[in-house]
Amino acid sequence: MKFKLFCLPYAGGSATVYHRWKRYLHEDIEIHPLELAARGRRMAESHYLSMHEMLEDLYSQLESSIEDDIPFLLFGHSMGALIAYELAHMTKQRLKREPAHLFVSGTYPPHAKKNNVLHLLSDERLQQEIKQFGGTEEELFEREELIQLFLPVLRRDLELIETHAFTSKPDLIHCDISVLNGIDDPATEDYVLSEWARYSSKSCQVYSFQGGHFFINEQTEQVVSLIHQVLCNPVLCSPERSRGL
Repeated sequence: MKFKLFCLPYAGGSATVYHRWKRYLHEDIEIHPLELAARGRRMAESHYLSMHEMLEDLYSQLESSIEDDIPFLLFGHSMGALIAYELAHMTKQRLKREPAHLFVSGTYPPHAKKNNVLHLLSDERLQQEIKQFGGTEEELFEREELIQLFLPVLRRDLELIETHAFTSKPDLIHCDISVLNGIDDPATEDYVLSEWARYSSKSCQVYSFQGGHFFINEQTEQVVSLIHQVLCNPVLCSPERSRGL
């Protein structure tokens, strides 16, 4: 069985972080990193004015790539996980299609009260917080021109996600949820990640990985291996295809 895997980046990041996954993914999984405005190949575009605008833009990318006869998966890390959750509901409502599986990584459940409001910090304090999360090249903080490109995008992403009201949905999504977490991630240490189970009528499993907030970049092969493992579930894979995954 073939799958399309749509991936959403973290705040301040580009979808290009998922390109390295191609070397590990099974040939039956076609990866589609969804790029946001103001970064990567869309660097020249203006940032979104609202979370609604961001979601509509990403939904249009998703809708144009979904095929009737191929199941699709959603994977998002940090900010991207919360966006993936919203997109799952948008496809359910508009296309009458739901992801075969939702992977949420490195973030709290939508209903959780946020411990920090990072987008209101000064540039200096925000840089300090970023360094604590790790995963960012040290060169970025040593070159003023890179900071001036990166910080405004990061701050705007944080503002949109930290001020967005994740309102109650009229119904649950009907797919399994896998919650991925770094055991040393300061962004999730005070949250009960198993509460993601509230959002699906099916199962929810939490998986822990070595590393901090950006464990998906440090443990790429292990993360992709988990995706393969999940897709070998008999509900998702036929016996003939599951041996290949």
